[in-house]
Formats: sequence, structure tokens, C-alpha cells
Amino acid sequence: MVYSILTLSLIGLILIFWLIKLICRCFFRPFCQWKEQNNPSGPSKEATILSVKKLKEGKAPLLELQLLFENFSGYPIHRSIRLWDKSPQLNRFKKDGSVRIILDPAKKPNEPYTLRAQKSQVSLGFLLLGSLLTIAYVAGCYFLMGEAISRVSLSPEYYENLFSSDSKTTETFFIISLTLVFLYFLFKKLGLLSTKESKSQNWDLLYYGLGTMATIKSYSDTGVLINDNPMVEFNYTFLDQTGQIHEGSDEKLVGKLEIINLPDINELEVLYLPNNPSISRLAENLQEQSFSNHIRGLFLFVLLIFSIFFIVSFCQDIF
Repeated sequence: MVYSILTLSLIGLILIFWLIKLICRCFFRPFCQWKEQNNPSGPSKEATILSVKKLKEGKAPLLELQLLFENFSGYPIHRSIRLWDKSPQLNRFKKDGSVRIILDPAKKPNEPYTLRAQKSQVSLGFLLLGSLLTIAYVAGCYFLMGEAISRVSLSPEYYENLFSSDSKTTETFFIISLTLVFLYFLFKKLGLLSTKESKSQNWDLLYYGLGTMATIKSYSDTGVLINDNPMVEFNYTFLDQTGQIHEGSDEKLVGKLEIINLPDINELEVLYLPNNPSISRLAENLQEQSFSNHIRGLFLFVLLIFSIFFIVSFCQDIF
């Protein structure tokens, strides 16, 4: 019964994992957004709209706004936010215009800003669709696992031989999963994915940090290539708000065409913590958004594809 238990356990874990993802997507996220917009906590700040990009047309188009606003220490930073414009005829969001945002430090390590617009409402249609999808998913899982356990219990030797002879599918899934785990930790090591500690530190630097221009002491090639572009480590010094000199280092992805200009780079903007200036990073690295999220999304997509493949193969064996 080893292969049977292993296969059923793996199928159960896959189904539970995607059930959690479905519930978070359909219920937790909309209610959290509704709570944030209708019960804001934190200081209100004015943000300048640097650019407006329409991602989706319709009666309520999906917009991406590039905003410039001051962090908790009063230093200007820029971030992007996506929203559904439910009243496009009012032309509220235009370049060089302004909007009010709420900065909530309790949302750390997630983005702390929320657009202070009209009261948000949870779509009943979306909740109904999410409820139907969740019910259908749970019913399907109940039927699949119930039928599988029933058939395996009636003919344990047959399914044990079947799963052991068809173990290549399970082994393939395990190999792919281990590969994804390896790539996950590799990307974290390279800095393409933030660890919990670095994400918290980056959040503090971005939303509590002060900016200044740092003098480049030296730079060196780390040997890491991303899309044939080298990762370069910069060593720098800067003056904090009290006039004291501090040293720091950070890595930055440099384009192939920019390499020849490296000797001409004398200064780069950095952000540092006022209460601990020894912690600093290049402002460019902190201002960039979504690359880490794209990688996480890609991991989930690949895992979804192979989860579907594994479950379809399992259904073919059971039925």
C-alpha cells in the first residue's frame, strides 16, 4: 500500500493547496481591500500622478497609475497602483494630477499605500461567482478523493501494482517540484527573490528611509548574468543627515550597452535608515516593482500546469 498511500496523499495535498489559493483569491483579498478602503488607518498624503496607463478598456477601465509621494520620513518615492475607474467620465486620474492616498504601516511587509477614493463595495456578482467556483471545486475534490479511496480499498493489490508501475508520473512530479524548490532558493540567493528578512529591511528603507547621493568608491563584476546582462556590485560612501560618513555596498543589474559607461558613474542615489545609517541600498533597486512578483507568479503557473497534468493522469488510472 506504499504507492497507493503516497499517491493519494500527494493528490490530497495538491487539492488542498489550490483550494487555499482559490479561497484567498475569491474571498480574503476582496474583503481585505474593502476593509482597507472603507476603514483606513494611517496618515493621508497627497500623491502626484506621473503617468496613467490603461490596461483594460470598458465601462470601468483598469488603470495603472505611477504615483510620486513622500514616505513616512518625508522623502519622495514613486510607486505604481492599479485600480478600476468606476467613473471614467469624471476624468479624475490624469497625468500631473493629484490624488489622496493612505499610508498604513500596519500592512508591512506589503505595500502600505491605498488610494483614498470613493467608498469601495464588494461585488455581489464576484462573490457569487467565487462561491460557485469554491462549491464546485470542493464537490469535485470530495467526489474524486471519495471515489479513489473507495476503489483503492476494494482492490488494494490492483491499484498498488498500477501505481507502482505508473510511478514515473509521480517521480516526474517530485523531480519538477524539487527543481522548482531549487530554483526558488537559487533566485533568493541571487537576490531576484526577497527573503523575509530582506523584504522587511527593504520595506523599512523605502518607507522610512532618507535619500542622498553616494560617491562610488569601486565596482566589480559578480559573475552573475541575467539575460546576458551582468550583475555589478558597487561600493560607496555617503553622508547622513548629521554629516557623518558611512560605507555601503549593493548590487545592480547593468545593461550590456551601459558597461562602457561604468567608469563615468561617480554618484548614485541611495536610501538609508535615519536611526541606523549602516543599512542602505541603491534607491533604484528599492524603487523597482513587481519583478519578484512576476517570478512568484511564474512559479505558481508552472506548478498549476503540472498539478493539472498529475491529477488528469491520476483520474485516468482510477477511472
